[in-house]
Amino acid sequence: MQPVRSLSKALLACLLTGCGASISDSPAPPPCASPVVLPERALNDQEIEVFWGRDRSALRECGTRLEVAAGRAD
Repeated sequence: MQPVRSLSKALLACLLTGCGASISDSPAPPPCASPVVLPERALNDQEIEVFWGRDRSALRECGTRLEVAAGRAD
């Protein structure tokens, strides 16, 4: 029975080592811009469009960075 027990321990150690390596090798996602900070007052239509546009541009840029980091960029 001793060889079977040793083999089981060796296989378990190999599996655990493989899992640990795959998790630690994954790259961290690139930082993305925070949402636009809005003033504590009512906004006019032009300000709404400008702030919305800034947020959308930052979101689009962040998506591109994440695709590049994941290796899925065209």
